[in-house]
Amino acid sequence: MKVFSLINIIVLTNACISPIDYIEPPICNGNIKGIGLEKALKYGKLFFGDVNNILSKEQFKCITYSKFKISKNIRKCVEQLTINNNTNAQDVAKGLAFNDNNELVSACAKGMPCIEFNNYVGNSSFTKLIKYCNATKQFENLFNDTNFIKCSFYGYEFCQKLYPEKCLYLEKEPCSKFNYLYACPVSRWIYASNFMLLYILNPLIAAQMPDCRIIY
Repeated sequence: MKVFSLINIIVLTNACISPIDYIEPPICNGNIKGIGLEKALKYGKLFFGDVNNILSKEQFKCITYSKFKISKNIRKCVEQLTINNNTNAQDVAKGLAFNDNNELVSACAKGMPCIEFNNYVGNSSFTKLIKYCNATKQFENLFNDTNFIKCSFYGYEFCQKLYPEKCLYLEKEPCSKFNYLYACPVSRWIYASNFMLLYILNPLIAAQMPDCRIIY
């Protein structure tokens, strides 16, 4: 994951870029769709140095359909973060998903699958799963990467930690005087770290992440 800036790729003359410099989606203005495979592969190469730091079909099946409860959690979290047959594009672009009470809430609000995934990471269940599925190499590359560490740290400290119940983030725009409130899944930090995780699972899944976001 050897990437330093999208400046050289996207806008050489624009001084107003996201602090993470990479893949912050714009505010939606019209049709909402996934970022697409072409862009996913471009971002994958930017982050990982090439496009091949991904799971094999066997590893993917093991990660998502193992005998462990975490696999079901991963499938549900992935579903809620992406535009697919079971989600509404507008909800995903807002970072929202339905909870067990059929209420639309932030996809990382308390009790939601994506926040429960953090607990699996914390209690080493995820580490055990990737070892069980012989997928240690791909995720070690990720967990040792500065970009992922930075995005995950700031995502937790300034997003999930500040408003843990609703999982919202008041994001300051670097090029304006405006602050916008987003559900954390589409905040700049969490969006970037989620992309990296989903890309390793399968670039086709990362390609279904929303190409824009809606203010909460």
